[in-house]
Amino acid sequence: VLGGVTLLACILFNIFAKSYFKQLSVLFGLVVGYILAIVMGMVDFSGLKGSSIIALPHLMPFKPEFHAGAIVSIVLIFLVSATETIGDTSAMASSGLNRDVTPEETAGSIACDGFISALSAVFGCMPITSFSQNVGLIAMTKVVNRFAIATGAAIMILAGI
Repeated sequence: VLGGVTLLACILFNIFAKSYFKQLSVLFGLVVGYILAIVMGMVDFSGLKGSSIIALPHLMPFKPEFHAGAIVSIVLIFLVSATETIGDTSAMASSGLNRDVTPEETAGSIACDGFISALSAVFGCMPITSFSQNVGLIAMTKVVNRFAIATGAAIMILAGI
């Protein structure tokens, strides 16, 4: 029932919404589904009891351990992630800037991907990877602006605190 109502809400928003709101049909459908799940008693808020409104991440929440099997697996996963980063960087330069990517930009994007993944591990988080969806967004809007990206990053950081 819940899935059907959520799907129906997505379809209805997609059919009847105008302009910008039509692109947000999946988001509106998810909001409708979430509200219905709360009404149906399917959402458990017990994990939020006793937690503070703002919480900072803990530095090194786990004891560092090194296992050869895990290291080999992570290296293989990083090679796949690096391939995705190269593709995303090339697509962004091509679609957003109408030019080929430079070797320095490719090297910088891979270095940033590796650095931020290592930094995320210090806080007990999963490795980070580039998101191809953002390349599509830049291709659609043609907005290639560091201030816009930094503003979005600041909002995401504040939302995560």
